[in-house]
Amino acid sequence: MATIFITGASGGLGRVVTQTLLNEGHLVIATRQYHDNPQALIHGFSDLLFTYETDLSDEVQVQTLIQRVIHNHGPVDAAILLAGGYTGGSLTETDGALLDSMMTVNFKTAYHVIQPLFAHMSSQSNGGRFVLIGARQALNAQFGRQAVAYTLSKSLLFELSTLINASGKEHDIVSTVIAPSVIDTVANRQAMPDADFTAWVNPQTLADTIAFVLFGAGRALREPVLEVYNRA
Repeated sequence: MATIFITGASGGLGRVVTQTLLNEGHLVIATRQYHDNPQALIHGFSDLLFTYETDLSDEVQVQTLIQRVIHNHGPVDAAILLAGGYTGGSLTETDGALLDSMMTVNFKTAYHVIQPLFAHMSSQSNGGRFVLIGARQALNAQFGRQAVAYTLSKSLLFELSTLINASGKEHDIVSTVIAPSVIDTVANRQAMPDADFTAWVNPQTLADTIAFVLFGAGRALREPVLEVYNRA
């Protein structure tokens, strides 16, 4: 049984990932926003799931939370950073305020967790694993040009992952970026009702991919960037 820290657990992808990890018998520590109902994440595994309220954009608050989690639950083996958001906008439509917003939502929320956990994992004999959710837009400008702030914020996650792998190599710390095309969630279906949903990426596929890199043969991968596009 591994101890896993996960952000964005109440989202369309997060719920599926959380359920998958619980099904496999892992201890899951999930962050939630203040308006989230903690019971919404519990599906008969209350003894394996612990939720904590926090504002991931607040660096001091997150650092305090990480210390509390380690004190309450012991060493953290892996962290899955799913928290984020999307706002469209071309280059001419993207001002500094929108850019700052996306940087906070998609990059800083991840960095605030990774920075203290990296220090924690560096002291462990078994190191640790990070999984970040990137985006195809950050790898292909043709997809990213209509969501500039979002794309730029997601692109930093790829750079951060590279830095984690370079810095954590001697400590057996590995970071994986999974870059989906469009995830088949309720929110995305509502936003794009005329799309071919069968071409999108099923959340369970992403959950299984995460489990693969954390606990399966994928654990041997180094510096992985996994493009999970399906037919979208």
